[in-house]
Amino acid sequence: MANYQRDADKERYWRGVLDRQAMSELSVRSFCRRERLSEASFYAWRRTIGERDRMSIPASAFLPVVVSDEVPPNRASIVIELAGGRVLRLPESISTERLVELVAALEARTAP
Repeated sequence: MANYQRDADKERYWRGVLDRQAMSELSVRSFCRRERLSEASFYAWRRTIGERDRMSIPASAFLPVVVSDEVPPNRASIVIELAGGRVLRLPESISTERLVELVAALEARTAP
C-alpha cells in the first residue's frame, strides 16, 4: 500500500478552486475549461476534500435542541425544509455562526 501524505498547499489550492467554481455559477465543465483544469482532477479533489471534511466531524457530535413555543410559525422569518417533511423555523435574530453550525450538524447527520 502506498504511503500517501497530505500536501497542505495542494489542498489549499483545490479548496480555493472549489470555492471559485461554486461562486462562478458555471458548470464544472465550463469552469474547468475556463481555468484550464482537468475535469477529472476537479472531481477527484472535490471527492477527496468532501471525504476529509466528513471525517473531521466527530461521530459523537450532536446538536442540543430546545422545543419552544416562543417563535410561532407565522412569525419565524427563516424557514428551512428538511428531508422527511420536517420544517425548521428560526427567528431572524439567529446569529450567522449559529445558523452555519446548525446546518453543518444537520448535513453531517444526513450524509450517506
